[in-house]
Amino acid sequence: MSKGLTMTSVHTKAYNEIQDDLMLNPMCQVVLFNDDHNTVEHVTKCLMQVFNHSFEMAHKLMIEAHESGRTIAQVEEQELAILHKQQLESFGLTAEVERIV
Repeated sequence: MSKGLTMTSVHTKAYNEIQDDLMLNPMCQVVLFNDDHNTVEHVTKCLMQVFNHSFEMAHKLMIEAHESGRTIAQVEEQELAILHKQQLESFGLTAEVERIV
């Protein structure tokens, strides 16, 4: 460590850089909604394709959306969340991106 830098100032700088990164790339959740026109198989397949979820995870999320009306399919940076929402919609699914505060 260079002269004049304390451990506290190094930690403060690292913390500030993380905070700046979060402001530029906020975390969001991709919410998938239940609908009456897509099959169980189609929704599961889409979740596997878009998020690279395992069959078990995709099936669990599909069931949760079916029973609760919605599920959080993924938590990720805003830019990626928007892309994934658009991909889900291109498959005929209903989704939205919610920023995590």
